[in-house]
Amino acid sequence: MIPITDLLSRFKNLSNTEKMKKILISEIISGVVPVLVNDKEVSFVKKTIFLKIHPLKKTEILLKKTEILEKLKRIESLAYFSNIQ
Repeated sequence: MIPITDLLSRFKNLSNTEKMKKILISEIISGVVPVLVNDKEVSFVKKTIFLKIHPLKKTEILLKKTEILEKLKRIESLAYFSNIQ
C-alpha cells in the first residue's frame, strides 16, 4: 500500500509552480512599468491575469499591456497568457 504522503507529494509542486508564475509575472510587469506589483496581488484564471491593485497603477500597466504580454510569451511557462485585467 502506498502512503498518502507519497500520493500527495506531487501536489506540493503545483503550489510552488503557481507561486513562481506569480513572481515572474510581477517581475516582468515591474520591469516594463515603474510600478511595484507584489506577487500576492497577481492571480490568473485560464489565459487571463488579474491584478488586485490600485486603479491608477492598473491603468498604467494596461497602457503597456501588449509589451508585457510579449515579454510573457518569451517564457515558456507563461506563454499562454493572452489578457491582463
